[in-house]
Amino acid sequence: METGSKIVDAVRVLVVRYCRARIGRRSGSYDAADEVAKHSCREIAAGAAGVPALLTFAYDVTRGLVDDFHRTAAELPNPLSGLPGQQREIMVLRSLVGLSADDTALALGCSVQAVRLAQHRALTTLRPTPA
Repeated sequence: METGSKIVDAVRVLVVRYCRARIGRRSGSYDAADEVAKHSCREIAAGAAGVPALLTFAYDVTRGLVDDFHRTAAELPNPLSGLPGQQREIMVLRSLVGLSADDTALALGCSVQAVRLAQHRALTTLRPTPA
């Protein structure tokens, strides 16, 4: 049971980081992000039995809940919002959540090379142009 607890704790940390990165601070706290993360962890725990790639499943559940939150909440300006969806997700997972390129590729269901190329393109887009 201890191994299962370690896995749950590891997934919970990643889910909370992802939610906080995508939702951000509202009214000076992470309460909204933490609430979405809590619901996400419940859904992940309920549906994780028999899932071959837990990271992919956890990402899919959490992304869906965060997207639902954004549809119902007032949007705040976000520098990543100008990026295409896949590039934005890669930047969140790599830079804010702290996943490796391999884990990001697993979560998104693409190749490591695709992750690296999309991250490079996103960084190029976000880089300020010289005056």
